[in-house]
Amino acid sequence: MTLAHQQRGEQPSLQVIPGNTRRPRTKISHWVVFALAVTIAFFGLIYSRISLDHSAFEIQELEEQIAIQEELHWQLRYELAQIQDPALLEGQIADLGMIYPDQRVALSVPVVSIDELDPDYRWAQLEAILSAQP
Repeated sequence: MTLAHQQRGEQPSLQVIPGNTRRPRTKISHWVVFALAVTIAFFGLIYSRISLDHSAFEIQELEEQIAIQEELHWQLRYELAQIQDPALLEGQIADLGMIYPDQRVALSVPVVSIDELDPDYRWAQLEAILSAQP
């Protein structure tokens, strides 16, 4: 035993060397990382739910507008059918004094060659017609 005790005594003692003061690395517990991941996932699900609800509200609003426009379309088609009713038109035509002619009248227009017409006059007529339109 004395021999083993002597060998321990011969070993140099530990010395503290001044200089680098190292702090031990802080360890993040696996539970903290898991809790953080669950929290992020929870808020991600909330955000996705909100965006889906927002999209659903927009779709519902568009469907309501489509229904209104379809109703208006069919109402206008109904009014157009009423206006074009032959029985109704016959009475209105008779009130205006429009009747079918008893005989046909033939119209004849003399042929005019292109050389006889002045191009500037034709363009002036065309411009007058087009400028008179609303």
